Amino acid sequence: MRFLRIFVPLLGLASMGFAQLSPSQKQADFLQLVGLYAKNYGPYELRRDVFGFDLFNVKPWLDQIAQSKDDIDYYDILTKYVASLQDSHDEFLMPSDFEAWLHMDADIFDGKVLIGDIDRDYLPRTQYPFDIGDEIVSVDGTAAADLIQAFIPYAVNGSGNKTSQKRLAAGAIFDRLQFFNPRAAQIGDNATVVIRRQNGNVETYSIPWDKTGTAMVKVGPVPSPQTSAAGRFTPRAVEPKATARRPGRGPEWSNPWGVWQGPRAAIARDPVPDYMQAQRKLQFGGALAAPVTVRKSTAAGIDPFDSLTPVFDPPPGFKLRLGSRASDQFISGTYPVGTATIGFIRIPTMDPPSQNTAFNQFVNEILFFQQNTDGLVVDVMGNGGGSGCYAQALVSALNPQTFRGLTFQIRATQNWVATFSSQITLAQQEGAEQWIINLYTAYLAEVQQAFSEDRGQTGPLPVCGPTIDAPPLTDTKGHSLAYTKPILLLTDNYTLSAAEIFTMMMQDSQRATIFGDRTDGGGGSVVEFDATDYSEGSARVTLDLINRAHPVATPGFPPGPYNAYYDGQGIYPDIVENYQTLDNLLNNGQTFVSDFSAAIASLVKK
Repeated sequence: MRFLRIFVPLLGLASMGFAQLSPSQKQADFLQLVGLYAKNYGPYELRRDVFGFDLFNVKPWLDQIAQSKDDIDYYDILTKYVASLQDSHDEFLMPSDFEAWLHMDADIFDGKVLIGDIDRDYLPRTQYPFDIGDEIVSVDGTAAADLIQAFIPYAVNGSGNKTSQKRLAAGAIFDRLQFFNPRAAQIGDNATVVIRRQNGNVETYSIPWDKTGTAMVKVGPVPSPQTSAAGRFTPRAVEPKATARRPGRGPEWSNPWGVWQGPRAAIARDPVPDYMQAQRKLQFGGALAAPVTVRKSTAAGIDPFDSLTPVFDPPPGFKLRLGSRASDQFISGTYPVGTATIGFIRIPTMDPPSQNTAFNQFVNEILFFQQNTDGLVVDVMGNGGGSGCYAQALVSALNPQTFRGLTFQIRATQNWVATFSSQITLAQQEGAEQWIINLYTAYLAEVQQAFSEDRGQTGPLPVCGPTIDAPPLTDTKGHSLAYTKPILLLTDNYTLSAAEIFTMMMQDSQRATIFGDRTDGGGGSVVEFDATDYSEGSARVTLDLINRAHPVATPGFPPGPYNAYYDGQGIYPDIVENYQTLDNLLNNGQTFVSDFSAAIASLVKK
């Protein structure tokens, strides 16, 4: 990539009088993005061999760029190039905070695009009498099915399989974020929405777009590339929501779980020593935080990931334990199923403000469950991921046996050689534990070995400890503190990244029965880079592949060596049950709750 850095400034001199990027600037800009993925993208071979996309085949994209009419057209090509990887963690991101929202949400239930939530403060029933569960026929003359196909390239944060791609694309029908979709601002002031009511009537509404932020319409004259990240647009993390929100709930929601509804407690993040930064980079992956916009601050604003509250109502007889305090990191409790007492705990995220605080709270709850329950239901539906090592720590509190810990394979690059070498020196200087120094030494040796053997990737390497095997949680005397009774683990299409690592470990060690839907398939850790100089875009890049304990055949995914990973295929449940039905939407998941309660009761009887 050095040649681009040397020659690109010369290309910019001709553009000073133009409002749009020049053809030469676009080409150089795109090749910079390609080079970023070429050197860093971990699952390249998997995407090439299984999904049929070779990121090195740039000619078709250069041809499109040569024909692009303006900067937005060019941005759209960059977005679709990265989207062709079909990787949950990888997106091209525009430097824009523009958003247009209709204050309702769409999702797919029983194969149809239905209204999943409505903000009645913005859309009063007297003027907009449609309901949750009504079908979206079209928007501005385009059929809902066609909109989904058009929006799939902009479906981020969970696009690892076809089902989650379509669900996220459905969500983009009423929520246009230019951060993800270059053409988001190319809309009028109102949307014409055709809705089929549940009684069969077809009705048409004109709904005003609620627009916020500043739309980007062109890059503008750029005399030379940016030489640093100074002044670049930086997305801000979404602040914790003041109220517990979930799909299918309007402002009149009665809070059936009895959870805390005020601001979340301010909890400081755990400090990370400088010598642990590379290890932390390798373990982190999760859903992307979008720019803060009106959608995130309204009463009915919903993010499909990391909600503290389950998507369903509590089981009959549920007694809440965690969730009623501002500092609670989980929702938990117990409920009866026949003569059995069942524990329930929701893990909303693998990236809590403080992993130590959350882990201690989790362990205390597991100790209670060990003494007071006959079986346990663990909910990671809609868990957008975070730290793979935090996920492994949670598994250690649930599995009384040694299990396969988190391992990864990375692209062998000189950057990793320099990184690991410097981290060894830093760890030695700062008095790190010997196992950490040994771990970095093993990383460095494996990358160098991969270089010497002309391999593109390393072999499997442990992430969270000195060995691949992970021990159960014990007290100071070596006694196991892990839960020993049956576990049912709830998953869906929005179980993502580190939440999939958690699910993988539980399934591979045969510690839990997985119930629900196939997880997303977002494997690997992810880092965001400043990707392009002229267009000032950024990109998220998957650095590695996560290894399973053994190859697992997944329905709909071709058998072969890539079954050793969950990337692109997800974790397939032992008991398949799709939550996305009209019945569950309208009845707050009663059927789903009844079915998983019957499943855990059956496990307890065994």
